[in-house]
Parts: sequence; C-alpha cells; structure tokens
Amino acid sequence: MSEYKAFLDGWRGRIGLITPAPGSSAEKEFNRYLPEGVAVLTTRIPLYAISYESIKTMTGYVDEAAKMLAESAAADIILFNCTAGSFLEEGSYDVRLTKHIEEITNLPATTTSTCILEAMDTFNAEKIHIVTPYSAEINERERVFFTSRGKTVLSVTGALLSDSRDVPKIPAGDMYRYVVETDTDDSDLILISCTGLHVLPIIEALEKDLKKPVISSNQCALWGTLNKLGVHDDIRGIGSLFSMHK
Repeated sequence: MSEYKAFLDGWRGRIGLITPAPGSSAEKEFNRYLPEGVAVLTTRIPLYAISYESIKTMTGYVDEAAKMLAESAAADIILFNCTAGSFLEEGSYDVRLTKHIEEITNLPATTTSTCILEAMDTFNAEKIHIVTPYSAEINERERVFFTSRGKTVLSVTGALLSDSRDVPKIPAGDMYRYVVETDTDDSDLILISCTGLHVLPIIEALEKDLKKPVISSNQCALWGTLNKLGVHDDIRGIGSLFSMHK
C-alpha cells in the first residue's frame, strides 16, 4: 500500500473531463484558470459534424471514457463537457446523463448543460439570448431544451457551421460581434454556447459593454464542477460568475 495520500497534480480534486475531439479550448481554458491543487484529466471522444446524428453517435463513447477516468485516472468527479451532447433532447436529458454516469462510475458527475442552468439560476436569469457556432438544426434543439427547462429563449443565433472541426477556428472577436449584435434590452443574460470555442478572454469585456451577465460553456462547466468539488476560489478575469458561489 502506498504511503502517499494525494496526487501532486490534484490534491484538492481531480476533474475527469470528457470532451469532443476537434478542439483544445476546454483543456486550455480549464488549465489556465484552475485553482491551485485542482487537476484536469482529459479523455476525447470523436465528433465530425454538428448534427443530431453525429452528436448522438458521439455520446455512445461516453460510458467507456467515464469508466476509464474513474478507474484508471482516479478522477474525483466526471464532467461530460459537451454542451450540445448534454442538451440533445428536451427536458431533463442532462439529468439522466448525469445519473447514468454516476451509476457506472460510482463518482459524482455533471454536464455542461447542467452547469449552464445552475449559472442561469444563480443570476436569476429568465430571458436569455444564446449565441452559438452550431447548425440551425442544433440551434433549434438548444432552444427547445432551455425552453423546456423554464427559460424564455429570445433568440439563438451565430455562425451556423456544419463541420465541428471549424468551431475552434472562430476568432474570439467574431463571437464578440455576434453577442453584441444579438443583445437586446429585455434580456437578462447571454449564453455563448459550445465548449469548442475560445471565448473566456472576452467575457469580462462583454459584461462591461452590455452591462449584464455573459456566460460561456467552458466557464459554466468549470464553475459548476468546482462547486461540486467544494472548491470556491474567486477566479479573476473570466466574468462575474466566479464571484457567485453555490
């Protein structure tokens, strides 16, 4: 039996991150802003198109990825970090995914969409705009999902891409313009949806310019997962969400 009690790279907690293969934004953004003592261990799953069928196929790899992170990587929590993959069906689809992952790993789990909903509720946000890189098909599924969870979705707009490998190519400045052009006075909050986007550096600028909360998929996923780990550090530079703890 080992005499050592904790991992050097995760003595406060180890996040088992399941993320789509095309981009590197999740690892980059998580590792840049992780609190001291928290580690991220990543497993990638294949995604080739921004369509229902392709995303549904991708979710078929989640079980194997989650078990590997639990059993071999010794994660403390499993995060299925794909926004579209966790809102693919309306209603409590994200909750069902979470319970399934917890059952097969015996670890706490969460999803990106779950964390986004928790963030929206923390801001008491009811009327929302959503900006995405997704195809029209997936935008509509996102609208239906959040509507089914009690949110008033004022619009879902964005780049309308069909190839998931194009998402990491979108400049943050382009997403900034999409958000500014989408915002209206009656919205409580704007969500920049998709874990493949590199947008954390523009969150604070958008909040200052629009004078309202702006959240993103990776930001919410990191915040929500840290909350579940009991790690409540104030993380500066990526928006007002991290000054609000559950």
